Amino acid sequence: QINSNASLTVSLAQTTFCKKHKYDPQNPLCAHIIFCGSVVKVNDSEVGLAKKALFSRHPEMESWPKDHNWFFAKFNITNIWVLDYFGGLKIVTPEEYYSVKP
Repeated sequence: QINSNASLTVSLAQTTFCKKHKYDPQNPLCAHIIFCGSVVKVNDSEVGLAKKALFSRHPEMESWPKDHNWFFAKFNITNIWVLDYFGGLKIVTPEEYYSVKP
């Protein structure tokens, strides 16, 4: 409620990739991405989609106690940094990130 800023780091060290290639998790070749932004409560028009997204992946959460004042939030990404090689970070804009086709 006071500071909604947040960051999330995801690393290839969480997979078998780095171990398979014998990369130390701190080696830049064991790539990681850092998302920065803010966590905000979803508005009324987004609640339905948020519930569907969360409960389809974590159905047990639907029965969690209602009196714990849970609410649905989203991560508004403002900065993305990729460290996947020597020489520093690469900056990816949120627009570039969201426009990539899987």
